[in-house]
Amino acid sequence: MREKYGFINGLPQINILDLFPGLNETVEPVTFLYGTSMPIDFVLLKSLAKQFNGNCDFFEIGTWRGESIAAVAPVCRSCTSLSLGDEDMKRIGWGGKFLEVQRFFSKGFINVAHINGNSQTFDFSKMNKRFDLIFVDGDHSYEGTKIDTGNVFKLLKDDNSIIVWHDYAPTYEIIDWEVFAGILDGTPTEYRKYLYHVSNTYCAIFTKKSYPVKPLDYPTVPDKKFTVTIKAEKL
Repeated sequence: MREKYGFINGLPQINILDLFPGLNETVEPVTFLYGTSMPIDFVLLKSLAKQFNGNCDFFEIGTWRGESIAAVAPVCRSCTSLSLGDEDMKRIGWGGKFLEVQRFFSKGFINVAHINGNSQTFDFSKMNKRFDLIFVDGDHSYEGTKIDTGNVFKLLKDDNSIIVWHDYAPTYEIIDWEVFAGILDGTPTEYRKYLYHVSNTYCAIFTKKSYPVKPLDYPTVPDKKFTVTIKAEKL
C-alpha cells in the first residue's frame, strides 16, 4: 500500500502551528473516557470550523457520546451527525448503557441534526446537502474507512471544504496502516496529493490549501509545547 501510492513514510505532516498560528483555544466537553477523541483533536475541529466565520456546515460520521459535535456546534451554522440508531446498536449487542451514552452531549443543540443510520449502507443522496467540514470517525477497519471516505468526498461543498479522519495516527506518532490504506483507497486519485497528517493530533486531513510539510518522524524531537488547563464539574 505504501509503495503503491508513494507514501513510504505515511502522509506529509503539517505543523499544527502553521495551520493555526498563535493557537489559543478552549474546547468542551471532554470526558477522557474510552473511545473518545483527544482534546487536541477537538481543538483541530473547532479551529477549522472557525475559519468559515460562523457559516460552517459540519458533518460527522460516528458521534458516540457527542463530544466532537458539541465542541464545534457553538461556532457552526449547522451540524449533522450520522450514527447507528438505537435498534442498530441493539442488534450488534450495544444496548443498555451504550444507548444511554449515545449522543449524550449533542442532544441539546438546536443547530445539530442527528440522523440514524449505518454509514456503510446509508443513501447519502437523501441528504441533499453539502458541507464545509467533515469528520470521519466511524468504523476504523480498512473496508469501513474506505467506504466512508468514498462517500464523504461526494459531500464536499466547494474547493475550501475540508475532511478530517480520526485515528490515522492513534498514538500521535505511529500510523494505523489499516486506516491509512482505507483513506488512500477511498480517496479519488486526483485528491490524494491534498492529504496530510496534522502534527500532535490523531488526525489526517484533506485540504486544498498549501502549507509547509515534513515527514512524520518517530521519535519526534519536540518543536513546540502546549499549556493545558483542566477544569471539571459534575454532571
